[in-house]
Amino acid sequence: MILGAYAVPHPLIILPEVGRGEEEKISATRSSMERMAREIADFKPDTIVISSPHAPYFADGFYIAGGDHVQGDFRSFGVMEIREEAVLDREFAQAFHSGLAKAGILSSVVPAGRRGMDHGALIPLRFIHQEYRDFKLVLTGLSLLAEETHRQAGRILSDLSDSLDRRLVYIASGDLSHVLKKDGPYGFKEEGPRFDAEIARIFETGDLDALFGFAPEFLGEAAECGLRAFQIMAGVLDGRPFTPELYSYEGTFGVGYAVASF
Repeated sequence: MILGAYAVPHPLIILPEVGRGEEEKISATRSSMERMAREIADFKPDTIVISSPHAPYFADGFYIAGGDHVQGDFRSFGVMEIREEAVLDREFAQAFHSGLAKAGILSSVVPAGRRGMDHGALIPLRFIHQEYRDFKLVLTGLSLLAEETHRQAGRILSDLSDSLDRRLVYIASGDLSHVLKKDGPYGFKEEGPRFDAEIARIFETGDLDALFGFAPEFLGEAAECGLRAFQIMAGVLDGRPFTPELYSYEGTFGVGYAVASF
């Protein structure tokens, strides 16, 4: 069964070891991530699925982390003291691969290797581990396939939670626009605030169908990274009753960070 779903960002600066005080400028985001972790601990899921835009990204299919364990750290960002690891839900990963294949959707179950988890998975996992560890992880990537194919992948995840009798939480890891401010990492474009305002509205109202149909040109100018993970989430929730809530939104550093629950 699906216990809930969350849309979360993955800013490195939210970690005190990285932010070194700057994380206080996004304290609402941090508080929302901590709330998510506490709620997941209350849910006590068997399996958590995280879709990350920074996992291996295939043009024609989906990456699924294979094996029994996965680990990751932030050494590539110059932070040596943080390391996370998780037990993978091998049965669920293989069933997801098979379910996608039956639907005519390509996927590859690939061992995570030395690089392990990307920061899109590591950051939400670090918050969750502070509250709860008794679960197995399924880690997936995104693709360049059609947006409706991403929704279909979410429906398959949802169906598997029932057929495999898993108490499951889905996490869509993704930042919003990266072009919110002139002094941000990619400067300012008017499409950035417009995109973020619409995503905030969608998360507040639960109008998940509105995640589909953005003009590709608009998305390119908005410089977002989370939409396809949110589209998978729409599939996970499709046909199930849910209550939406936008916990917080911040664009302090020129990148949009939204935390929402369903």
